Amino acid sequence: MNTESIDQLIAEIKQKAEAIVKQGGDVQAEISKLVSDATSQFYQTRDGLEKLVKAVAEGAATTAKESFGEDKAESVLLPVVNGLADGLAKSAQAVRLTLEESSASGRQFARADLENISKDFRVIGEVFVDIVSDAASKLGGHVTEQVRTIGEHAKQTFLHVWPPLEKALNDALHDPVKLGRESVQVGASVAQQAAGVLFSELGKHLQHAGDKLRR
Repeated sequence: MNTESIDQLIAEIKQKAEAIVKQGGDVQAEISKLVSDATSQFYQTRDGLEKLVKAVAEGAATTAKESFGEDKAESVLLPVVNGLADGLAKSAQAVRLTLEESSASGRQFARADLENISKDFRVIGEVFVDIVSDAASKLGGHVTEQVRTIGEHAKQTFLHVWPPLEKALNDALHDPVKLGRESVQVGASVAQQAAGVLFSELGKHLQHAGDKLRR
């Protein structure tokens, strides 16, 4: 994905986050859906998850200040932060389920794609709180510290899904038949998928999994 396409994608996500905050309603659920739906596209960019979270957080913060003012900004941003964490958690579960189902049918995804996703999730776990706190700092007042607190909570919620995801990624990288031993004969030939196939499979999984991805 070239720079122009990435910039356009980031701009679209910001606009969608702004619209969700401005319209109100179930902001957490809408932000969660926005994030989980978009992750398969952002995996294909360098530091994709970080770019995604920044786009949503900055778009939401801008609209919160312009539409509701500092006094109500906290109540607007807290569900946004939780929605971000929830959307990332759903995406992480989608990755794990996609790897398990793929291995069970004797397919192996491109190593570069697996390594990129592993790196992205590891990094976002480290910088999540900083990203949302930086977005909140633009609102002024006491909002930053309050959002930092809820950000820590959301980070822990997200990190809860990391250990099983890390195991699934490691198994897919180092022992591709391990995840599906019950349905794939040990030592059987594993079909190698072309680069990029994993991202399209994740997109389908997130679109159709529904209740399967709910925490």
